[in-house]
Amino acid sequence: MTWQETVAFLSACLPRPVGRALAMQPEGSVREVRVRTGRQVRIITWEGAAACACEPTQPQVARMAEALSEHALYARTDEQRQGFVTLRGGHRMGLCGRVIAQGQSVRALRDISSFCLRIAGQWPGAADALMPHLMDANGRIRSMLIIGLPGMGKTTILRDACRRLSEAEARVCVVDERGELAAMSGGVAQLDVGPNTDVLDGCPKEAGLRWMLRAMSPDVLATDELGGAMDMQAVTDAARAGVSVLATLHGRDEHALDGMQTLLRQGVFDRFAVLGAHRAGEVERVLGARLEEV
Repeated sequence: MTWQETVAFLSACLPRPVGRALAMQPEGSVREVRVRTGRQVRIITWEGAAACACEPTQPQVARMAEALSEHALYARTDEQRQGFVTLRGGHRMGLCGRVIAQGQSVRALRDISSFCLRIAGQWPGAADALMPHLMDANGRIRSMLIIGLPGMGKTTILRDACRRLSEAEARVCVVDERGELAAMSGGVAQLDVGPNTDVLDGCPKEAGLRWMLRAMSPDVLATDELGGAMDMQAVTDAARAGVSVLATLHGRDEHALDGMQTLLRQGVFDRFAVLGAHRAGEVERVLGARLEEV
């Protein structure tokens, strides 16, 4: 989805002042659109934030969220229970409202009061700083974990690295649990992950990594936002099979790995890329398998 297509899609779902403000933004500059009941809509760019002259009511906020999900919001209960839904083009809509709970489990979300649109972007060259670290002296692709805070470009960098490796004839297999890496629509990737890339869309990472390992003979397995122990075990299994792994992890720095000593001891990742906390897409440092400077 191009920026012009993104603007057209969002403008059809959001108030006119917001659509006009989006159309004035240069490609690649918009990070988020935040909509709150009774508050001005805010467009967050790399340069700062701008408020739009509209303050939607709660029913209007709910109608916008429904339109953005192409009138399928309440049919996507499983995604809602995670707090977000992935939209056409790979954009992600985080949701707030009244939670219908059963014990400690979330059943549904009602009376949507606000949402945050995370705008998916393609930055050709976003992975430039990582590419020299992804190949060893023998031409083997190294495994790498990209660590960074939300909104700092982890997914965008990972996508660009997949594209670059795929263009270099590596067999890349993407497990896209949340639909943000490739943004598949009707079996076609809306975001460029490369010509030699296979995508498993909407599949949980733990099952998807094993699926790709068995079925697609990958050189590289890629997935976004590693989470629990099952994700870590699937990544470990892939590394034991000799397949390189590219993945991301939420965290400010390498201390995000403090609870992953088994993964570190087994040397699953050859490199750790730590992103800066202030400027999106900036690689602050690259560390080796034992967290040493390289």
